[in-house]
Formats: sequence, C-alpha cells, structure tokens
Amino acid sequence: MVKELTSFQKKRLENIKRNNDLLKKLNLNNIINLPKDINHSTSNQVKKPVKSATNSSKRVKKEKPIPIPTRRSRRLQGQDAAKDENASVYLDANLEPKKGSTPPIKADWEDFKIIGDVKLTDIIKDDDKLNKLNSLKLSSGDFFNELREFQKNNNVKQEDTDLPEKEEEYGRMEMIQAKVIYERISSLYTHPDKTQNIIIAGDVSGNIGLWNANFKQFTEDNYDPDDDITRFQLFNKNVSKIDCFPTKPDNLLAASYDGRIRSINLESRESEELIVLKNEYDDALGVSDCQFSYSDPNVLFLTTLSGEFTQFDIRENNKSIEFKRLADKKIGSMSINPQKPYQIATGSLDRTLKLWDLRKMVKKPEWSQYDDFSSHEIVATYDSRLSVSAVSFSSNDNTLVCNGYDDTVRLFDVSDEGLTSDALTPKLTITHNCQTGRWTSILKAKFKPNENIFAIANMKRAFDIYTSDGKQLAHLSTPTVPAVVSWHPSQNWISGGNSSGKVFLYAEPPSTTIKEE
Repeated sequence: MVKELTSFQKKRLENIKRNNDLLKKLNLNNIINLPKDINHSTSNQVKKPVKSATNSSKRVKKEKPIPIPTRRSRRLQGQDAAKDENASVYLDANLEPKKGSTPPIKADWEDFKIIGDVKLTDIIKDDDKLNKLNSLKLSSGDFFNELREFQKNNNVKQEDTDLPEKEEEYGRMEMIQAKVIYERISSLYTHPDKTQNIIIAGDVSGNIGLWNANFKQFTEDNYDPDDDITRFQLFNKNVSKIDCFPTKPDNLLAASYDGRIRSINLESRESEELIVLKNEYDDALGVSDCQFSYSDPNVLFLTTLSGEFTQFDIRENNKSIEFKRLADKKIGSMSINPQKPYQIATGSLDRTLKLWDLRKMVKKPEWSQYDDFSSHEIVATYDSRLSVSAVSFSSNDNTLVCNGYDDTVRLFDVSDEGLTSDALTPKLTITHNCQTGRWTSILKAKFKPNENIFAIANMKRAFDIYTSDGKQLAHLSTPTVPAVVSWHPSQNWISGGNSSGKVFLYAEPPSTTIKEE
C-alpha cells in the first residue's frame, strides 16, 4: 500500500519541479559548464589520483577553471556613463593594439598607444566643438618677457601694507565650476591670455579637456558649461604636466606617465609628438614634471618617475638623450630658481628636498646605488620624515616652499645669505593636512609666477593662500577638495581640480572690473 504524501512533501516536490523548469528556461546549465569549454576538453584537466598505500601522502593540485563574467558594465569596458561616445574616436592608423582594433575592456586599453603626429579633427568628431576650438584667439601679449624682467630686476618682498588690499581682492572673487574632464584630474594649467579664462585639465587616463570659462554666461538661464568644453585623448596614462610654449601662446605642451611629450597647436589643430622616453629595457620612462628654462624658452627641463633628469631643445630631433640621476626613487616635483636659472629644486619619494647646480657634474655620486649614471652637484639638502610631494620657488624673494606627507608646509630662504651650509633649515613651518589617500591627487603648494604668494589645496574643501612669509591671505571654499592648483600667470585668478574631473575657478567677475574702471 502506497503511503499518501503529506502536504509538506507535496509542496517540496512542487518547488523542485518549478526550480528545474526555471533552470531550463534560463539555460544555466550551459553557463555552469562554460569554464570546461574554455579549457577545450575535460580531459586536459588533471584528474585526482586514486589513493594508494604508496602515494596517499601526495596530492596533485587541481587546475582552477577560468572565471568568465556574464555581463560587462560600461565602467569595465573603459567607458564613462556621462561621456559622449561620438565626441572622440581612436585612430586605427595611430594605434598599437595588442590585438583587435578596438579596446573591449579598460585593462586592454593600456596596450593601446597613440603614436606619431595626429590631427585633432580626426580625434574630435563634434563639429561644434571643433569650431569653438578654432575660434579661440589666444594671446599672452608680451607676458613672458615682462615676467623675466620682473624676476631679474625686482628683488623685493611683499610689503605688509599691501596685505589688506590683497585680502580685499580675494574677498571680491567669485567661483564658477564645470566638469572639464572625465576622471581624476592629475594636472591643471591656466593659459596666460588676459581676456579669456582658459583652463586646460588632464586626467589619470590621458584625457585632456579645454574649458573656455565665461562668468557672464553662467548667469544666463539654461546655460550648459559643457558647450564651452572640448575633450580629447592623446595619452593612455596620467597627464603629468600641461604648459604653454613661451614664444607660442596658441601652442600647448603636455607630458604623460607613458613617456610621451606632445605639443598641441590650437590654431592648426594638430598634435606633434616631440619625444618618447624609454629606459635601457625599452620600457616607457614616465615624465613626472617638466618646465621651460628661464634663460632659453626653447629648452625644456624634465624629471622622470625613476629619478632621472634631463634637458633638451624642443626644436631639435632628440633621438638620444643623456640622463642625469638626481634620485634613486620617483621625483614628484621640480622647480627652477628664477633668480638663478642654473639652479633647480627637486622633491622626491626618497624623503629629500635637494637643490642642484646644473653647471657642475658628478660622475659617480656617493649617495646613489647606481653606478651607470652621472649626476649634478648638490647645493643643499633637507631630509624630511616622509616623502616630499612638491617644491616651488617664489618669483623674486628667494623663498622655496615644499610640502609632503609629514603634514607640513615648509618655507626656506635660498638666497646666498640663507645657504650657509649644505643642510637646508626651514625658516617657517606651517601645519597642513596632506593625507589625500588613494582617490585624491597629491596636494602641491605652488607659487604665483609674478607674486611672492603661494596656494595649496585644503582637505577641508578650500584653497589656502599664503605670502612667502607665512601670512595667510585667504581661505576660498569649494564644494570638494581642489587638489590640483593652478594660478593665472598675471591675473588674480586661481583654479583647482578635484577627483571627479571638476574644475573650480575663482576670479573677479566682469561686472566688478567694469565698476572699478
């Protein structure tokens, strides 16, 4: 006699049947067996040996199946949800793909490199963006010559009587913001044009964004700042530095961690590959910082992620470059002394700030563990408790500022009277939180080119502005941390970039200027 099922057992059988029907509809059995198909045959897998008296203690490690994702988001494919897919394309003729013609996922994009000279018209497919880029008439006037004359002939400090006026100027400034680039900003530059607010930003994925900021348009209804932003990609790693050619205001310079330095001509809308740096193993030698020489506007000084330094003429075909070693670890920042163009300062991951005399050579430096590199002569050194993130010279009063992970901003007197020994001693130390973490760019103090004042981002979401004597002039609030700071070379404008690609610009609105006139 068959025993009748209970209500619980009947319910259990119904659930089993329903689940089996669902598995058949979803075809999950094929997905479960997918790793075996990847291995081509189950016979390739190592079978577990039968235990015996002789090999019972031996174990054969079983091969792990290759995991295959069932879906890939736009983020995993290297795309941005807010990015216009028609805004830019990658040139097949100028790519070095590992395989295939388009990058399927972001990890594979690291094998793609845009090489040689390219046209921005081939990269930017938006005609409106191209027309606005072409309509830019950039001019720096004679600012660079004026700056050099100022730095040479005015060796004066900021007078205390001028400070209230400077504080009042910063009090009149207003802020506008826009998402200029896609990812975390790694470099920021303000063009020296005095009539337009031109901000150029680079991010950690090699993208460059140009923002023609306009205070008047921000007050208009339905105004979208994205209309005045042009974006394109020329590198596949961090854009470490953006600058302007001293003699060509419409020609930008950009350097990257992928070892490439490019010029970007906004008039002809072309990008020329100036140089590609590689080490002895033919690997990319990333550029960490660079700056045009004060004595020759055609000579570029640069440092690398491996601690090397070199200088070269951008007009020449620099196929072979001789490097000098200034550190055994990454040089994060470099600055040229305006009063002594043959003297530079470097801040390094080896926890030192060093002053160098480029006129003097050292064949085998005692401090280095490398024997195959020569170096320059050290003028003075400051040993920090932790790594030094930034160095910057003031325009004309022989002050050097540095900051690092020891949560301090230190000011040094580097005049002949101040350099009495080979050990640098700070004249002033300011406590400042520099713990940015992983997702925020490193904070770097930076002097204004034509004044003895410097700025550094504040982790409490602001710009802090100080004189070279340590007097704080302003604390300009921002919605997020403006980690990467940039000054306008001659105007009283300051901008900062955050970890999501936004730029915050502080400047006096046009209405204020008109009233004063």
